[in-house]
Amino acid sequence: MAANVVTISGTPTAAGPFTYTVTLTGGCGVITTTGTITVTPNNTVTLTSAAGTNAQTRCINTAITNITYTTTGATGATVTGLPAGVTGLWAANVVTISGTPTAAGPFTYTVTLTGGCGVITTTGTITVTPNNTVTLTPQQEPMHKPGVSIQQ
Repeated sequence: MAANVVTISGTPTAAGPFTYTVTLTGGCGVITTTGTITVTPNNTVTLTSAAGTNAQTRCINTAITNITYTTTGATGATVTGLPAGVTGLWAANVVTISGTPTAAGPFTYTVTLTGGCGVITTTGTITVTPNNTVTLTPQQEPMHKPGVSIQQ
């Protein structure tokens, strides 16, 4: 206490509700007051689908294996960078990425937690391979003029 002001300060290192009591000493009477400091934990995101599902390679128009992440602390999540045909949804503290990609290429996606404490992101990759193609080119016969013979 300095100049009749009690200051509570610091950086909390544990989550939870903490009740404190300030008791004045000296002078006349016993005076106390209480308060509560609630420390919210940082958000977390953890891959809960099988190892490697966050780095898949699939052929175009072939469904991916679902990718799931469990979250804590967040009030929502967004997923960006997915190929067309693949979506990311957050419900009941779980992000689920699923679908059938309809565009080829390498795609790095980002899961970003919203609400809660801390800016928390994680990334993964989905590589979509185009279908094989074959192009036939007609073979041309050698050109020759009528009446001209070609000797071999």
